[in-house]
Amino acid sequence: MRSGVFIISLAALLGGGCATTGPGGGTFLDRYSGSRQLAQAETMLKEGDSHGAAHALEAVCNAPAVAGVTDEALFRLALLTLKSKPGSAQAQQLLKRLKKEYPGSQWTALAAPVADLANSLEEQRRQNRVLRGSNQALSREITELNQRLEQLKTLDQELEKKAR
Repeated sequence: MRSGVFIISLAALLGGGCATTGPGGGTFLDRYSGSRQLAQAETMLKEGDSHGAAHALEAVCNAPAVAGVTDEALFRLALLTLKSKPGSAQAQQLLKRLKKEYPGSQWTALAAPVADLANSLEEQRRQNRVLRGSNQALSREITELNQRLEQLKTLDQELEKKAR
């Protein structure tokens, strides 16, 4: 009797490999594979292998979407990207994708302040570029005014010599 239940359960599990676990949930195999890669990425992060973790997280993000796995991978990959390249467009795209594809996820809620900070950083960089350009223009103008001042001094000295 027990072996019959076991066989039926096994058949249901094997046959359910193509069934999804819900909207955006992916197949059972997708969920297992994604969870495994996510766990590997976490282990790599603990060991200090950010590069390897980023590759594992990218693989999860590029695989079929699995709620609870892909959203976490998107969040973690965005943080890793921000760590290596603060304010990067890639990190902002990952956070936007997370918000769009998983609006109800806990990772989306955690990502909101991170996205705000990344946007603020980008705005600060834009303002710095504008101010740097203004600073260069003012420096050129000061140089030009100093040259004119020297020319006026020279002219004044020549006029004094002629007046004597």
